[in-house]
Amino acid sequence: MTIESFIIGITLITIQLYALKIVINTPIGEKKLLSLSGGVAISYVFVYLLPTMHEEQDKLGGNLALDSELYFLGLIGLLVYYTVYKFAKTKRAKKMTPETIYLVQVGFFAFYAFMISYIVFSSDVKTIEALFYGLAIGLHFIGISYHLGIDSQALHHRLGRWVLASATLIGSIAGFFGPSSGLFVDSMIAFSSGAMIFNVISKELPEEKYAHLPTFLLSSILYAITLVTLKAIFNW
Repeated sequence: MTIESFIIGITLITIQLYALKIVINTPIGEKKLLSLSGGVAISYVFVYLLPTMHEEQDKLGGNLALDSELYFLGLIGLLVYYTVYKFAKTKRAKKMTPETIYLVQVGFFAFYAFMISYIVFSSDVKTIEALFYGLAIGLHFIGISYHLGIDSQALHHRLGRWVLASATLIGSIAGFFGPSSGLFVDSMIAFSSGAMIFNVISKELPEEKYAHLPTFLLSSILYAITLVTLKAIFNW
């Protein structure tokens, strides 16, 4: 485990615990922070995450039948979290208490936080790469935790944020002791990539009431350009 991974882990756990307060009390305003989160996250998906999944699929290409298995798992991840999103809006869900619906969502997002934390610690990213990786994931967690907890603040404060923080901690520990490569890790990267694509598009591309378009556009473009430049220089 590198010191960079350790710092990222502590940061992600802190974000899970205090995301609502961070957004509500930010000096730049809620709209700008959420737009910043969405802009960085969408750039991260297209400039870093999808190329990473492509590289991992290439490594497996000669050993598997379809040469697209990881993409299929990415699709499954997207569909699972789309189903969770749509379930909360169904007539069946409306017959449940808001607390029950919230807890179902928290359970799925706890698993999501576990996967991402595992990948962070198993990959052992270093220095500048760790900084940009941690920045994107940290902002992503702020946006996800905010949108998850904003309508159930009391329950989120009392229970939900602790579930998410615990899942992040467990994922970090598992990533430290578990395998750092192979089909298991590749599958987790693929599934979480699909889930992240959906979560970014559905929750972090800012809706009108959350949007500050200049911040969103500027953050996405600057993050993408900087990341592409650094990947070229350091051969990430």
